Amino acid sequence: MNSNTPKSWLPFALLAAALVLWAGLFALGAYLEWGADQPRHDLRKPLIIMASMAAFLGVWGLALWLRAWRARKKP
Repeated sequence: MNSNTPKSWLPFALLAAALVLWAGLFALGAYLEWGADQPRHDLRKPLIIMASMAAFLGVWGLALWLRAWRARKKP
């Protein structure tokens, strides 16, 4: 994917949004614990899931930014 083309960020943004939605569903399931007999609504579980996804997307975004920066830097 060429970084000079317009809207080249769109597939990455859609993928990131889908990953956040997916992590949100997991976090909701971890909070509600539908399969448990006596669910304990612990807020730490969904926070850990969402923080892990944020860390993953942050590292991924940094890697994409560094790749684009190095591509612009080369003659």
